[in-house]
Amino acid sequence: FGTHAAPLLNLVKRLAVAAPHITFSFFNTAKSNASIFGTNEENGKLDNVNAYNVDDGVPEGYVFTGKRQEDIELFLSVTPQNFKKEIEKIVLETKKNITCLMTDAFLSFAADMAEEMKISWIPLWTAGAVALSAHVYTDLIRDTVGIDPTELQEEPLNFLPGMPSALRVKDLPFEVFGGNIFSRLLHQMGQTITRATAITMNSFEELDPSVIDDLQAKFKQCLSLGPFNLTSPPLSETDPHGCLPWLHDQKPASVAYVSFGTITTLPPNELTALAEALEESKVVFLWSLKDSQKVNLPKGFLNRTSERGKRVPWAPQSQILGHTATGAFVT
Repeated sequence: FGTHAAPLLNLVKRLAVAAPHITFSFFNTAKSNASIFGTNEENGKLDNVNAYNVDDGVPEGYVFTGKRQEDIELFLSVTPQNFKKEIEKIVLETKKNITCLMTDAFLSFAADMAEEMKISWIPLWTAGAVALSAHVYTDLIRDTVGIDPTELQEEPLNFLPGMPSALRVKDLPFEVFGGNIFSRLLHQMGQTITRATAITMNSFEELDPSVIDDLQAKFKQCLSLGPFNLTSPPLSETDPHGCLPWLHDQKPASVAYVSFGTITTLPPNELTALAEALEESKVVFLWSLKDSQKVNLPKGFLNRTSERGKRVPWAPQSQILGHTATGAFVT
């Protein structure tokens, strides 16, 4: 889901190296697969890891309106049928049965799929233990402080099992209190994830021992596999839009790299204001902005800034942030 595909693939590759006799089938949208697998061998292709594309829910010829999270809503509208269809197809083609589902924790419908297939389900939570605990205890949090705890921001979270005493209501993920598509997804995940055969997460036991102790009591198995930046270095990224050659032509520390990730979308008025600021400041910029959001840019902005700015729908972020030409990161 979103940027979670890359750390999930990293984990799959670690497992594939450790268990070369097992075949790993990676189901993902075509666009995401293209960005994380790439088109060459430098990504460390393994014979026992195969990528398969699932429907992303975007109808052929569809014109995006610029609505926030529009692509996510389209994707969710075809789940889990898109995964079921592709899995059934691959099982028939390869004559190999699926024996375990390892998924992004956001895709909690996998719990039902695994039960239907009578196999294990191992979700990957890409963040840390405290955030996972908050989503597991969302109902308790809402019952205790409500869904608009404006006056309770400094209240300690001592009513949550295992939560460190220093944490306050203001430290909770905002999705816990509802209001958007992610709130619904995470609430459903929190209610479902205890059904998992094992939960894997981006943490290590010494970081949040009391929280992890509580999670280990709730889950059949709770595996801390992080921090991912040390245990699973980022995959080599492709550069389909020529960001790196463009950066090579810029002066050291002169470029502002602008990216809000593949999920977050600024409201149209903020997107317009940011574009106007980039234009008026005369700053050299590289902006990773999805094609569906171009409709919210000021008219003529891309043409007027073409000599000192580059807009791409996707960028190899880790390589851009490590480039000598990059002087600022707006995110």
